[in-house]
Amino acid sequence: MKDYDLIGIGSPVMGADPANVGDFVNRLRFVGGKHAFVFCTHGTSPGFFWPSIYPKLSARGLVVIGQAHWYGDCHLLHMPQPYPTAGHPDEMDLEEAESFGREMAIRSAHIRAGETDLIPPAPPAIPPRPPRIGGGRSMTDIISTFGPMLQFDRKKCLYPHCSLCMDNCPTYGNDLSVDPPILGEPCLGCEFCARLCPAGALDMNAWVEQMIEATKKHLPMMLPGLEKAEAEGCFRRLIPIEKIDLDNPGIRQYTEHPQWIIGKGPQKPSDH
Repeated sequence: MKDYDLIGIGSPVMGADPANVGDFVNRLRFVGGKHAFVFCTHGTSPGFFWPSIYPKLSARGLVVIGQAHWYGDCHLLHMPQPYPTAGHPDEMDLEEAESFGREMAIRSAHIRAGETDLIPPAPPAIPPRPPRIGGGRSMTDIISTFGPMLQFDRKKCLYPHCSLCMDNCPTYGNDLSVDPPILGEPCLGCEFCARLCPAGALDMNAWVEQMIEATKKHLPMMLPGLEKAEAEGCFRRLIPIEKIDLDNPGIRQYTEHPQWIIGKGPQKPSDH
């Protein structure tokens, strides 16, 4: 990155502080004094992401000149499908993102010309975490149990002819070349490895079932935030609220393996 004057970093929020994004930022070198901007997509709120990543960027000597966020769909199988923010990001969102990128380039040039008042203030401290639910555990606590609860059936596994779960893990947390295999170390709880497996060798059902119960308690607490954002013109609802069914999570709809195909997205939901 030392050859660039302006660095943009984008990510889904993934629990507010994606481990792979944090590792990337922490490994940056020779970027002191350069400008940076950050953006994210999220299903309900970006509130934790910005104050989480800002200190990491500042610690590398980067001057953060802007941030932005957009709503995005959520395909996690413990969540209802469709999700309340399904359909995002759409063409309008992409146009806004492109405009934001141009704005950051122009702002960077003005700041370098001496208009340092264009540098936004540091964000406030990370807001309080969402309320704890079932058994005194937060959603973040439960998400962290994905790796330990993931079940592996070596008889079904197609490795070494298939390595999708290894190649597409955002944290490089899976390794089937060793015995016993390494699974979810580290882990974001993104479900991607199990959804990509064409043979169903990775079973996440036990984890998903506990997440379904947590979601039924947690998601209704987040929906008023979407309603408020919609009333303020910050959120465009594309899915009618009556289509959101907490009793119909994705795991009940996407029953065939693989549940997700690279380049195509989720498989067609089953009729049963």
